[in-house]
Formats: sequence, structure tokens, C-alpha cells
Amino acid sequence: MTLPKDIIVKPKLHPLMASLPDYLKDPKNFEKVQKTVLKAFAGKHSHGEVVEWAQCAECQARFQNRRHVLKKLGFKNPAQYQAWKKIHETIKARMPLDKYNS
Repeated sequence: MTLPKDIIVKPKLHPLMASLPDYLKDPKNFEKVQKTVLKAFAGKHSHGEVVEWAQCAECQARFQNRRHVLKKLGFKNPAQYQAWKKIHETIKARMPLDKYNS
């Protein structure tokens, strides 16, 4: 079945992605944004148990800092960031060569 030529079908954007700023939608900015988020979450130590991590004031402060960094970048919540990351990793996997990504 073909559509009449006067009907324009516009693909729908996922609701989590529709509200993102344009610079987050650009695949060229993926590495910079990802590096910023990873730096915000990086720590000097680790914990063997979740309970230890939850009681560590330094780790909890770092966790809150990551949320603030995500908000400043334009993400509304961590789920939106994870969906954005998955989409851009898929794009990168499909077009691995830099000459095609410019």
C-alpha cells in the first residue's frame, strides 16, 4: 500500500529525546558530553558492598554532583541520559569511521 503524494509522514521522535537541546542530538558532541559525565562520577576509592557505598558521605556527594551535571547538560533525568547514550553508541557502531561522522 502506498500513500498519496500529498500526505507527508514525519517520523515521531521518542518522548525522552524530543525535549533534548540540539547540541545533545548532534553525534559530534557525544564524546565531549560523555567525558564530562564520566569525570563527574569518577572517584578515588570503591566499596565492596552497596551498604558501605550508601553510608560513604564522599560517594553520596559525588552521586549528587553527577545529577547536577546531568541537569546542567540538559538531561531531565538519568533515564533520559541512558537512552541518549544508547542511541549515540548505536550511531557510533553503525558508522565507526570518523570521516563518515563529520
